[in-house]
Amino acid sequence: MGCNNERLPGVKENVRALNVESTFRRVGFVLLLSIIVAALMGLFSGGYISSATTMNRTHSLKVEYERFGRLQNEFRVKISPQSLAADNYVFSIGGAFSERFQPGSVWPQPDRMFSQGQTLYLVYHDVADKRDFSVRVYVTPSMPGKAVNTVKVNDEPETRFWQFIFP
Repeated sequence: MGCNNERLPGVKENVRALNVESTFRRVGFVLLLSIIVAALMGLFSGGYISSATTMNRTHSLKVEYERFGRLQNEFRVKISPQSLAADNYVFSIGGAFSERFQPGSVWPQPDRMFSQGQTLYLVYHDVADKRDFSVRVYVTPSMPGKAVNTVKVNDEPETRFWQFIFP
């Protein structure tokens, strides 16, 4: 076993190419590790970074959603009126919602559901006696990119939130 400076017959080493390969291995490892950590934290779908909550300016409506999602992967949007005294709730979901998302199941089932223009309406009657009422809408993104959505209940101010959908 000789020293490290021995050359093998028929092998032509390029020191510059070996250095480039070594650098790519180190950078690639750090990049791969960064992607794995970001995915575990929820950058690409549900998780710590992705889970978000927003409220309107009067704090009468709270929306829980995933800030990041994947194309054709269903996720939940939870809409909760906060301390509203009303017999009927009319939720309106608009913005880029109707063109970028396909609504799936809605729980609880609305008494009436319709769309008008670019807005989806969910109508619930006789909800005054129900405590902690909230609506869960399961949606599937149909287009990648950033979408700015709006949600409103009755005549209260709307809340806006953005979502980014990865291809």
